[in-house]
Amino acid sequence: MPNNTFIYDTNALIGVVPNLKRPQKFLLDRFFPNIVMSDTEYVSIDVDVGKRRMSPFVSPLVEGKLVEQRRFQTNVFKPAYIKDKRAPDLRKPVRRMIGERIGGDLMGAEREAANLEAEMTDQIDMIDRRLEWMASQALVGGSVTIAGDGFPTVVVDFGRDAALSIALSGSAKWDTAFAAVGANGIFTVPSTNIEQWSHIMLKKSGGVATDLIFTTTSWLLFIADTNVQKSVYYPRVGESNNVNYGSQTQRGAQYKGKWGQYDLWVYNDWYVDDNNVEQPMLVDGSVIMSGADLMGTRAFGQILDPAFNYQSLPYAPKTWLENDPAQRFIMMQSSPIVIPSRVNASLCASVATAVVS
Repeated sequence: MPNNTFIYDTNALIGVVPNLKRPQKFLLDRFFPNIVMSDTEYVSIDVDVGKRRMSPFVSPLVEGKLVEQRRFQTNVFKPAYIKDKRAPDLRKPVRRMIGERIGGDLMGAEREAANLEAEMTDQIDMIDRRLEWMASQALVGGSVTIAGDGFPTVVVDFGRDAALSIALSGSAKWDTAFAAVGANGIFTVPSTNIEQWSHIMLKKSGGVATDLIFTTTSWLLFIADTNVQKSVYYPRVGESNNVNYGSQTQRGAQYKGKWGQYDLWVYNDWYVDDNNVEQPMLVDGSVIMSGADLMGTRAFGQILDPAFNYQSLPYAPKTWLENDPAQRFIMMQSSPIVIPSRVNASLCASVATAVVS
């Protein structure tokens, strides 16, 4: 057995080292703040699709022209389904748990309850990370691919206009353009692109972008832009979202200041894929443009379980015992989907070669 005296010289635990890799939910909270609960397996969102029409000219001496009523469409989505089932180690309640004094000072039942709480917290974290992943997929490509056991792979396409998914290439890429002019040259490609893209988004959706989300590489190239360097506003201490002039990195997103109408953010978060490989939520070298006009929604369908009376719940936990051999099971169910209700009020551009993976 390992020698536990190497854990701490004082042979006593003075704290618990927390997990720093919990989901940050920045994209969810910033762009998908609305929550909808559906009493069926499906979620419906009404969208006003009215065009930029003008009233017709008609002589006062003739009958008025019949004008079609303003239309709306109902988009129907079937959320994915999640069943996180676990069989906690039965030996944990008889062993010292994390944070407990060496030698132990808790009863077995107390350890079991604490262990169940920790497992359910982890289950909720995993659902939240899945939602954050769905949010990133919706913002990047305007669709979410759902694949899992028991049903075929489904691509939930929200119908974003193709002009809002941009991939720069060749000399148009920010890193290539910056290398061409050199560190001391006049470099204005990023600010020019942002201006152009905001007009495209405005035309396609009527929505106004208020946020620019960068990854590490795209941010470093953006602030190298000569126009940006002259015009980024850094809120002062005491103002909302105040900015430290020095370098800062945070889990999730770090606020970097304001440029024109845009709040500037650098976003870094990761997830482990089905092949147990850690992947970035946003591929480095990306830029996302969006804002409140996206009207993003987190929707939850029915829990298909009579134990919950088929309610719609974001998290539906249950636990039960098997008698022989003795085993406690816990399961967390959810039926989530993220929906960019005004999907054309977002744009994603790949602007540079990834450096950070």
